[in-house]
Amino acid sequence: MHYLLFNNGIYISDGEVVKKVEKVPEIEQARLCCVDVDVMIASAPQDHLDKKDSLLAQKFAELYSNEYITISEKIGNNIFQVMGIKSERIKDIYSLIPGSGIETFVPYAIAIRGLMTERQVDMSRTIVFVDDLGAQEKLITVFDGLRFSRTRTLNSNKAEDILPDIRRSPIDFNKKSGVFTGHQSTGDLTVIINNKELFEGIKFLDPGISIEFFECQYPALEGLKFTDTPLKYRLPEEIILERKKKELRSRLRHSIIAVSIGLMASVFFGFNQIIYSFTSRDLQAEKSQNAQLRSALNRIDQQIYRDYLKKSKYLDYSSIFFEISGLLPVTYEVSSFKFSAHKDRWIFDTYIFAQDDQFYDEIPRNKILKEAEIKDSFINDRPGKYLKVAL
Repeated sequence: MHYLLFNNGIYISDGEVVKKVEKVPEIEQARLCCVDVDVMIASAPQDHLDKKDSLLAQKFAELYSNEYITISEKIGNNIFQVMGIKSERIKDIYSLIPGSGIETFVPYAIAIRGLMTERQVDMSRTIVFVDDLGAQEKLITVFDGLRFSRTRTLNSNKAEDILPDIRRSPIDFNKKSGVFTGHQSTGDLTVIINNKELFEGIKFLDPGISIEFFECQYPALEGLKFTDTPLKYRLPEEIILERKKKELRSRLRHSIIAVSIGLMASVFFGFNQIIYSFTSRDLQAEKSQNAQLRSALNRIDQQIYRDYLKKSKYLDYSSIFFEISGLLPVTYEVSSFKFSAHKDRWIFDTYIFAQDDQFYDEIPRNKILKEAEIKDSFINDRPGKYLKVAL
């Protein structure tokens, strides 16, 4: 595994030896970080990934005019830290690295934050991290929890030049990020620096300042070892190519499934056709036998009905009907009625309705209606009564 830092030069480490190069040698796996990153805090719906990504990219583009490639990380409820690098810069970096074995490609500040987390630095404080890359080049980054500022480069070795920048940096950082988050700094400020002489110089100029010496010559390269994150800057062409590969795999998978289903359907259809031919033959035989049985049953039913009528007592239909009609209140009209024989008795049943939606008067229970069955009914969206009389 190799670790690379991109700023005004390229720093590369194999995990032990660090050197500055102009051309990256052949490497198979690498983790990269870049200093030239612009940062903003923005809100977006965290439960809708597609909507979240497009909204954050839109907000970043409104703040920065150039063409950027962005990544984001969640730092609060629906609050994200958006980090953008200019497209040209990313293309330049990828052109210097042969092969495609880049494991992560993150902002410089994430690598520094990874090292501080590994060394159990108290990240609840506001931290100004001063990274001395040598040759007067100093990188200044402000951290506040997960948030961090844009990394600035300062070319000086003098403590009196760097101290004002250290004091001013957290103020500018909180003014800018506070617009989005409403965050107010606690005022606890700690300076971490990896240059012993500069540490002593700042301590001499401001004895009351909280400052710590960080013994690590290249903290970003060291921090990349502990930066285990899915974040990675990727070229638009790479994203499109991967999307096409996914679509191709998806289509191929769907095609295989469709062909498999087709083959299974063909086998199933052939098997069903064989079963159908046998079943159809049996069905025709059953239908023929059923028709014969129905014909015989009809003849038996007719004979039984005739015999039953012969045994049943005579019924004066009209007298019964008019007697029942005469007992019903005048507001009712008979919709339909029928007489049916049941055992040794006749049954009269009918549905009656109130005329012109009048009120339903009480049906008197006297004479022939004394033992009648009377209950409410609802037929064709019309309320009525059901009347059943055993004669």
